[in-house]
Amino acid sequence: MSIRMMSRIAVFICLGVVLLTTPNPGEAQMIKIKMGSSLSPPSIDSITPYVAVEKGFFKKYGLDVEVVEFRGDATHVKALLSGDIDVSINMGATQGIVSASKGAKIRLWVVANPITPYHFVARKEAGTTLQALVGKSIAVSGIGAISYHIPRIVLERSGIDPEKFKYVAVGSPADRFKALVAAKIDATVVTNTEAAKLAQYPEVVALVNVPKIVPEIPYEFGMATEDYIQKNADTLYKLAKAIIESNRWIAGNKAGTVEIAKKILPEESTEVLGRAYDMADPRLWGVNGDITEASYNYTAEFLKKVGYLETPVSFDKFFDRRFADRAVKELGRK
Repeated sequence: MSIRMMSRIAVFICLGVVLLTTPNPGEAQMIKIKMGSSLSPPSIDSITPYVAVEKGFFKKYGLDVEVVEFRGDATHVKALLSGDIDVSINMGATQGIVSASKGAKIRLWVVANPITPYHFVARKEAGTTLQALVGKSIAVSGIGAISYHIPRIVLERSGIDPEKFKYVAVGSPADRFKALVAAKIDATVVTNTEAAKLAQYPEVVALVNVPKIVPEIPYEFGMATEDYIQKNADTLYKLAKAIIESNRWIAGNKAGTVEIAKKILPEESTEVLGRAYDMADPRLWGVNGDITEASYNYTAEFLKKVGYLETPVSFDKFFDRRFADRAVKELGRK
C-alpha cells in the first residue's frame, strides 16, 4: 500500500472519529432548565410540566427541563429567589401574588391552572356541614398558602367566620389527606386526585366543590424572577408555548393523561386517576395560559382584606403577558 493511500485512510478515520464524538446541532442547542413545582408528590391536576416532558413539548422547542419538586410554596419561593431553580410552574397563585406585593422581584409568565381543583372535605365525626366544623382544625400546606386561603373564602361566602377555626400546616394535598384519614385533623381541601378516593373512606365526606363556589381564585402560576425574564425572554416564550400546548393536549386526551399520571404516581390506581380526571372542571388546565384581570383583582383584594398584603402589585406589572400572548397568537385562542 502506498504512503499516499495510507495517509488518505488515516484522514478518513480521523474524520469519522470527529463525526462520532461531535454532538449533533439539536443536542448542542438544548437549553437546560430547572423548573420548580410546589407539589411533592404531584397530582393529576398539576401534571402539566410532566406531560410537557413526556410528550416532548419542551424538547420540541429545544428545552431540556428538569422538574424539581418542593413540599409547599415557602421553600419553592426561596429556591426561585436564590437561583436554585430557573423558573416555577406549579407555584400557588396566592403565594406568588403575596410574594410580589412584599417586594420579591418575581413576575407571572404563564398560568398553568386558572381555577382550583379543590374539594373541601371533613371527617363525619367532626361535622357534615360547614357550620358544624366551627372550632375544628383545618389542615393547610402552610399558613398563607392557597390551601389556607381557599377554605377561608369558602367559609366567608357561606356566612361563617373563618377566624373560628384552627389552621394546621401539614403539607401537600396528599399529606393533608393522609392526616385526615388518620384522624389527625378534622377537615382540609384536597385535589381531585384525593377526592376520587372518597368511596374508599366512608368516614370522610365532601362538603364543597370549591371552583363552583369560588371560580375566581387561580390555582398554580408559572413565576420567574425579573432578572431571569430580562435575560431569557426567548426561552420563556418557548416555555410558555410548551406549557399551553401541554394543557391543550391534557384537556383533549384523558387516556394519555392518565397513562402519564400513572407513571409519575405509581401508587395510584388507573381507576382513581381516571375518576380524578373526570372530576376536574374543564377550565382547570389553562389552554390559553392566562387569567382575567378581574380574577387577579378579586384574589389580590381578598389577600389584602385578610392582612396578607398591603398594596397589591397591579395586574399589568404582575403578569408579563408577552410570552403567553405570543404563543396564543401563533397557536390560536381556545
